[in-house]
Amino acid sequence: MPHCRHRFPFPRVPATELPAQYAAFREDEPVVPVAMPSGDPAYLITRYDDSRMVLTDPRFSRSLELAGLRLGAVGIADHLLLSTLANMDRPEHPRLRRTVASAFSRQHVERLRPRVEEVTDVFLTELARSHPPLDLAEALCNKLPAAVLLEYLGIPTGDRQDLLHWTKVLTDLSGHTQQEVDEARELLHQHLKEVIARRRGEPGDDVLAMLSRRCYTDGHISELELEALAMFLLIGGLHTVVYQLGLIVVALLRDPARAAELATTEQTEPAIEELLRFTNAVESSLLRITTEEVEIAGVTIPAGSAVLPAIPAANHDPERFSRPETIDFARNEPGHLTFGHGMHRCLGAPISRLMLNVAVPALFRRLPDLRLAVPPGRLHWLPDRLLTGYESIPVTWSHDPGPPRA
Repeated sequence: MPHCRHRFPFPRVPATELPAQYAAFREDEPVVPVAMPSGDPAYLITRYDDSRMVLTDPRFSRSLELAGLRLGAVGIADHLLLSTLANMDRPEHPRLRRTVASAFSRQHVERLRPRVEEVTDVFLTELARSHPPLDLAEALCNKLPAAVLLEYLGIPTGDRQDLLHWTKVLTDLSGHTQQEVDEARELLHQHLKEVIARRRGEPGDDVLAMLSRRCYTDGHISELELEALAMFLLIGGLHTVVYQLGLIVVALLRDPARAAELATTEQTEPAIEELLRFTNAVESSLLRITTEEVEIAGVTIPAGSAVLPAIPAANHDPERFSRPETIDFARNEPGHLTFGHGMHRCLGAPISRLMLNVAVPALFRRLPDLRLAVPPGRLHWLPDRLLTGYESIPVTWSHDPGPPRA
């Protein structure tokens, strides 16, 4: 690999703007060698079409990232990694995905809409009774997505603080020792084993209850695969949706006309899809390893190389999206890559979309004059992470905002 002149992820200065490097690389160097936080080299892909190809082409493998583990004796933590959907290629991945698909389908998730609306109303009522200014990240963005996701999965919401801590340790790229990472993984695994054991004998149509029946009654999914799936959903999903909600709220606070438009529309889905394109809690997709020599944008990438599609760069590619730096709810260019694409597209996308479609419009209906309490340039971005967002979101509003908007 050529010398890595750039360290990834790139800093956001100010936090509300994408790194300037993305636009420059898309134009002049769409396949750029970078150094990961670990120091390992990778090829960063910045154009939309190239990124989409990497996400679907079987020459880019997820399984090979863990090839070293597959060669020798491994412990339970490694077995969990090897049994995770995100780290499987064909034929294992399609088999397991088909087994669990109905628990994550849009049809199944849509039945939860009344409950998501109820939970959202509880949090917004508590928020509206608070005395501003306050930190919206702590008051709402950390709590509401976690409550929705944990109830959907069938995990007690009283465990939220522990789960947020363990998953944060496991998604940070720096700041924690290997011992802390190993301890967080073990505590999360043991906790989920206990939850799954309880759900096994209980009725319900939450994810763990449904999949426990398929594990212990039908045998369509192994116990290890079920435990790995639960860990994957929490590690990959809990902070993603927490940060994504904060990013979307800040984008709307910086564009009051769009916030008012969203609060008054009945068809929220196009607006939320545009906001998902515009804001990204994930700096890149999961790393892929090339199974053979591949050429992208005129650059030859050797077999065995790490490749990272930069999702924010792809979602702001002007060759795909006209005026990508603008929020346009009438945009007729679908196909953002925020939830990935192809075989490894995000399992939790339907529940994330439902929560955002309910919560974001409801927030701006309940508090129509909600606004940032600090200039956007003073918002603090969580640095050096592939999964990230705002550390805090200070906001204010009129304490008596009047009745909610219709």
